[in-house]
Amino acid sequence: MNPFRNRIEQYRKIKYDKSAHIQQQYLDNAGKAVVRVHLTRISSAFSDYSVPHFEELDTALADYIDAVVYHIPLKYPLTILFYVPQSTTKEQKLLLGKTVKDLYGLRLADKNLDLTINLSKMAGLFAIGTWLLIFSYLLASSNSNQFFTDFMNIAGTFALWEMVDLFLLERRAIKVDKLNAAQIAAAEIRFCTDPGADDAIV
Repeated sequence: MNPFRNRIEQYRKIKYDKSAHIQQQYLDNAGKAVVRVHLTRISSAFSDYSVPHFEELDTALADYIDAVVYHIPLKYPLTILFYVPQSTTKEQKLLLGKTVKDLYGLRLADKNLDLTINLSKMAGLFAIGTWLLIFSYLLASSNSNQFFTDFMNIAGTFALWEMVDLFLLERRAIKVDKLNAAQIAAAEIRFCTDPGADDAIV
């Protein structure tokens, strides 16, 4: 057996205990998954482009939260724990908590809208596909041009297959994204100034 095939066989045998990693890295004693975020400055949590009273969450911070939560199964309720400087005020904590909730609340609303659009597209394709197949059947019954009849038949079948694709693939993906957004939107937001204790809950 050549070296390349040996390596492939080794790769196939490699396993990783994801459940143990999640248990050790994220779960607390209450069975909640904790996403830990260290902020050296509270202002770093907000986009440099946002203005006071209209704050938006920093993209890098949102990407970090998304990347961590991606590995956490939906069955675990979330806590997002921010380690912040001692000088952080209650108002700043409330603002950060609101900004996090707003971002993922908007994502959740977008996914609900996407599901509505997806449903409308499926209904439209079903109606078009059904009409084209009925029309092709009528054309075949009347001995019309065979090419036109076959074209209507293929177009109708294609429309129905597209509807099935939207249902099986796109709709399922949207539902997964919706649940991921909902998991974070429902997260408990906590703050602490040292690894030992929380000092506020939003």
